[in-house]
Amino acid sequence: MPTRHGWAMVVAAAAALVTGRVFGLMELFVVGVALVTAFALAVFVVNRPLPRVEVRRVARPTTVSVGEPARVDLQVANRSQARTPRLKLWEPVGDKGGAPMQLAPLGPGEAVSAAYRVPTTRRGVLRTGPLRAERTDPLGLCKRVVWLAGAGEVLVVPERVPLAFPGTGSSGRLGQHLRMKAFGQSGSEFHSQREYTPGDDLRRINWKTSARAGTLIVRETALEGVQRCVVVLDTFAQGYDDDGFERAVVAAASVVAAATAVGITTRLVAPGIDLRGPDVAPQSLRWLATVTPGGEVVDHTAAGRTNSDGLGLLVVVTSHATSAAAAAAIGSAGPDESLVVVSSMAAAAGGKGFHVDATSHQHLHRSWNQLVLGRSGADMRVKAASRR
Repeated sequence: MPTRHGWAMVVAAAAALVTGRVFGLMELFVVGVALVTAFALAVFVVNRPLPRVEVRRVARPTTVSVGEPARVDLQVANRSQARTPRLKLWEPVGDKGGAPMQLAPLGPGEAVSAAYRVPTTRRGVLRTGPLRAERTDPLGLCKRVVWLAGAGEVLVVPERVPLAFPGTGSSGRLGQHLRMKAFGQSGSEFHSQREYTPGDDLRRINWKTSARAGTLIVRETALEGVQRCVVVLDTFAQGYDDDGFERAVVAAASVVAAATAVGITTRLVAPGIDLRGPDVAPQSLRWLATVTPGGEVVDHTAAGRTNSDGLGLLVVVTSHATSAAAAAAIGSAGPDESLVVVSSMAAAAGGKGFHVDATSHQHLHRSWNQLVLGRSGADMRVKAASRR
């Protein structure tokens, strides 16, 4: 394909040939022939078969969180017996921009490496490539574009805010609430025995020990903590602006990460998706990396409840505490589930359940950890996070 200089030469050659022919100017005619010859040689040079070039692309890492550094390494090797020409390389990165590189001639068996940074400012699948090589002649009259390697991708997953997961030993309001609910559960792990007092569950009486002691003895079991966690992400578009939806995605990813980190049976429920099982954490991150606003209000009980006894935590991540998703969760929460509403557009207040302010990452960190750990514990976590 002719370059701008090539087209200028074509026009100049045509003008010289016509003028020399019409006016009988042999010198001008010879100049036109020389220009045509130079252009023909340029076309021949750029269309010669390119020596076999092998390209290896490695993303480090292939999955990265928003804001974390990532790069792509390229290794180009000459696998033929001929010397490669000078090439101008271009690697598209995402929808905007790319990485330009200059490849000097390589001898047989030679290889060179290059690297470029990948922008990770937004979540999503960032596509790299295909790698394009542009070959030109020494005079810059013609160019030819060839493709050296296909496309790759880097998965940019949502940022996760460090959150403490609640248990019966937590000192915050949610921990106290779970501790009170645990007293109504019949734990499975033996803790101690004591004398019967009016109001004790008759099913806990140890009849053999009572017969030997001559008085009623009941078994004490250890209080069991949260056994399951269901995270419901409200994706209804009308309740969010762009930043609010991104904060909701970060909140959902953070709660899933906190629950799976302590071995809790975890589910992520959203319109059209119900993720559960041992791989719920990586599956959730991959899905959350590409989720967009849309869909209807989802009922987390439609596909059945999580198969786990004991206490449960139902976390609804939504735009406002008064949203339809929050109202649906209140109506469908089970008797052993404690409801937490996480609002990304406005600080929640009032209503059933516990409320977490997720109007910023800092507010999410402080509000959630204060609910779980109490004020002093939350302040310590915030200071530790700020030092990091």
